[in-house]
Amino acid sequence: MAFTQQQRGASLLEFGVCAIVFAILTGLLLERLLRYRADAEREGVIHQVENMRSALTSRVLAAEISGNKDELRALVGSNPVTLLRHAPIGYQGETDDIRTTELVPGSWYFDRKQQKLVYVFTRNKSFRTGTVERWGFKVEFIRLPTNNAKPPGTPPRSAGVVLNQVDG
Repeated sequence: MAFTQQQRGASLLEFGVCAIVFAILTGLLLERLLRYRADAEREGVIHQVENMRSALTSRVLAAEISGNKDELRALVGSNPVTLLRHAPIGYQGETDDIRTTELVPGSWYFDRKQQKLVYVFTRNKSFRTGTVERWGFKVEFIRLPTNNAKPPGTPPRSAGVVLNQVDG
């Protein structure tokens, strides 16, 4: 007696289980991709800020070498984007009055009143956080602490100008 098996398709239960597993894996993949996108955006902002810091440092060193203290004072509170050869992608320009409704995700702007450069992150960072995050940066004057152990007659260390991160 020969057994003959009939071929049959997947049952509705098997199809449902496959669909659920596929949906869960797709959700995990999408969440991971959004997280990687947010990480890439953060790294891009950090890279752009480092470019601005490098340009600011070279301008400060040139002013110190020439002994031009007025140029150092003029850098304080200035827009660091002006130090770059090309403005960052998404740079909206300078403004006196920024409204949160006008903020374009993924863009830069310089607030003249607060003398602060701000980057607005995209809203779709992940499923868990839907808030708009902003990072602010300000060109500030710093003075390094004096070293009391210096020999007499040593000229004081000049003050510096740096690009610091402040509240967004």
